[in-house]
Amino acid sequence: MGNLKNKTFIVTGGGRGIGAEASKLIASKGANIILTCRTESQGLSIEKEISNNGDSAKFLPHDVTIENDWRKVIKEGLATFGRIDGVVNNAGSFSWKSMNDSKLEDFKEIIDVNLTGSFLGLRYGTEAIRKHGEGGSIVMISSILGKVGAPNTTAVCAAKGGVRLLAKAGACELGPEKIRVNSIHPGLTDTKVGKVFTSGFSDKKFVQSSIPMGRMANSKEIAKTILFLVSDESFFMTGAELTIDGGFTAG
Repeated sequence: MGNLKNKTFIVTGGGRGIGAEASKLIASKGANIILTCRTESQGLSIEKEISNNGDSAKFLPHDVTIENDWRKVIKEGLATFGRIDGVVNNAGSFSWKSMNDSKLEDFKEIIDVNLTGSFLGLRYGTEAIRKHGEGGSIVMISSILGKVGAPNTTAVCAAKGGVRLLAKAGACELGPEKIRVNSIHPGLTDTKVGKVFTSGFSDKKFVQSSIPMGRMANSKEIAKTILFLVSDESFFMTGAELTIDGGFTAG
């Protein structure tokens, strides 16, 4: 993968799971990483791990649903590294409830974190990239639940489906400025959300019967696709949706 030296990327939800692995991998290619999350201990831990490897990272506390938090992250990122080349809108939340058991506030919370947070990342990330005028890459982390439905995931499907089309709309609008916007759609992954999704099932039996490749993905595999999309290797890709599910949605 191409050298990302002197480039800077924001990774939201960077304190654990896919966000943490993406932060570490992109930093290992020479980029500066601004990793953000709400849990300070997790963010500082990943920052330290990256720094101990001789790579560049800065943790900033951040609630992706708060517009002023985005302003602060962009301002401090520019002050620290001088430029921003992309955003990985990874922060999200998950709800496993039937429509009957879901309250309106539960639905709104899922929409707010997943969809509103991604919109703010797209908007403020675009403003920051425009400052140097050389283009950049914004990666939206959606889900296979943004492409297909499932029981007890009403809010998540609505939010992640919105993220999918938000990426396409952004790609159409920003293409002339060489700002690329693509979405990633992970299937079952060995994260906390993956365990919630398979709760009540025999994990092994469910996975083997549902995923042609016979296992869940791991966070490092998703991170590799994120790296591809922020790098110049994917320079002519925008508005694309990459599904990483071991064949789960192929049938």
